[in-house]
Amino acid sequence: MTELAVTFQQPAVAEAYQHRPPYPDEVFDRLLELIVDEPRRVLDIGAGEGALARPLAPRVEHVDAIDFSEPMVAAGKRRPGGDHPNLSWQVNPIEAADLDGPYALVTAGASIHWMPWEETFARIVPHLTPNAQLVVIEHGPVDMPWWDGVVQAIKKHSRKKNHDTNYNVVDAIRDRGLLDPTGTARTAPVTYHQKIADYVEQFHSTSSLARDLMTPEEAADFDTIVEEAVRPYAHDGLLELTIQAELSWGRPLAA
Repeated sequence: MTELAVTFQQPAVAEAYQHRPPYPDEVFDRLLELIVDEPRRVLDIGAGEGALARPLAPRVEHVDAIDFSEPMVAAGKRRPGGDHPNLSWQVNPIEAADLDGPYALVTAGASIHWMPWEETFARIVPHLTPNAQLVVIEHGPVDMPWWDGVVQAIKKHSRKKNHDTNYNVVDAIRDRGLLDPTGTARTAPVTYHQKIADYVEQFHSTSSLARDLMTPEEAADFDTIVEEAVRPYAHDGLLELTIQAELSWGRPLAA
C-alpha cells in the first residue's frame, strides 16, 4: 500500500468521488456477456464507492464489493443502489478479504494497479468458476478541447510526478504471469453533461490531487486554473463531455 493509495481512505476523497462520470451502460452489457458460468456471482475488487458494483447488483445473482477504505464503502452504501439486497460490502484489502464464491466474474475499475498482484491473485483464483474472467475497466472523458489548460494545473499541483503515460496495467499483470488475456473492447462514446464545479471537484477524488494533500491556497489555485481552462467551452454552466470506457479481460492465474 503506497502513500498515495492511502489517500482513498480520506472522507473528502470518498465524497468527491460522486462527481466522477458514471460508467456507460454498455459497460454493464458487456460484463453480463462475459458471465458464462453459474452461479452468476461477481467479485468487485477495489470497489470504491461502488460505481460498478451498484449498477451491476440488480443484473446478477450477487455482487461482493471489496475495498480497503471505510469512507469509500460508507459512501457507496449511501449512494443509489448501495443498499440493494444482491450487494454485499466489505472493508478489507482484497488479499485478506473473506470471499464467498465461486465467482463467475471479477471486476476491477481502475483500481488493480494499487494492489499487491501476487497476493491478490493467489487469494481470488481458488474462488473462481471454471470460465471466470477478470475484467479491468478504465473510463472517462475523451477529446476534451480544454485539456491542455487542465494539464497545467495537474502538473503544478499533482503529488504524483513522472507519470508514465504509456504504462498499461493489464500488460504488466500479463508479463508477471498472472493473467491470460482473452479480449478487449471499447464502448461507443456517450454524452454526459456536468456542472463546471462538479467537473473540477472530481479531480480531488484522485490519489494525487486530493484536497487533504494541498494547502487551501494550493487547492484554490488548482481550482481556478481548471475553471479558467474549461469555462469558455461551457454552455449555461455545463460542460459537454464525451465518455468512453475500455475493458480488458482474461483468465486470472495464481503464481
